[in-house]
Amino acid sequence: MISFLKSLVDLLEPTGLIWLVLTIISVLHIRRRHWKQLWLTGTAWLLLTITAALPVSHLLMASLEKEWPPVDLATLPECDAIMVLGGGVEPSLNEPSGIHLKGGADRLFTALALARLGKGKLLLIGGGVFKKLDGNAVSEADGTKLWIEARQLSAVPVQSLGSCNDTHDEAVKVAALAKEHGWQRIALVTSAYHMRRTQAVFAKAGAPVLPVPCNYESAPMRGRPLNWFNVPNATHLLLFEAWMHEVIGWWGYRLRGWL
Repeated sequence: MISFLKSLVDLLEPTGLIWLVLTIISVLHIRRRHWKQLWLTGTAWLLLTITAALPVSHLLMASLEKEWPPVDLATLPECDAIMVLGGGVEPSLNEPSGIHLKGGADRLFTALALARLGKGKLLLIGGGVFKKLDGNAVSEADGTKLWIEARQLSAVPVQSLGSCNDTHDEAVKVAALAKEHGWQRIALVTSAYHMRRTQAVFAKAGAPVLPVPCNYESAPMRGRPLNWFNVPNATHLLLFEAWMHEVIGWWGYRLRGWL
């Protein structure tokens, strides 16, 4: 009964409601033999079913993540530095903790775990820029550095990369630091689904990295069973979006010569 009621609630949420409306319209077109009108609503229904109701998004995401299985942090060799990509936190004066944790927050906590285990002599923080209502910009890396230091969460010194436009920007800055200080090995922390592009762009930039994947999003890589049909929901759409972002990003970086 609880599962049935939850499904009814899911159908009233935006994604489920849109899918239900498309289903009804498509059925009406079929019954009335309105084949010309069916192709549009039918195509929309099929796309939404594939991306939001079936486990296609989980399987696609798993195809990226399986390439980078979890590593044992305890057995990881010591590195000259630990580099964590941005995308996990956002500085926020309204949050009691001082930061807003986002979907990639596992990246930061994995990097802090590495620092606590003594797997690096320096913690490098990457990240983008956030615009505020007053027109000022806030650096994710700067805000995260201040937050870590204020709470004494890192066992090693913390350095911000400042404002970075993208992963390539982070790679170029880290490669310059590696060349300046003669670093031989850098622990590279980011989401498993993002690691293929990240490792490739850092390597091309000249940064000697040791991949440390985390933040597994797909059900198979989190040890959870796949449901072969769900009431369409936004979670599946977000996974599909993340997968598509990586695929497009990979080819975009290749065209720019960054890989």
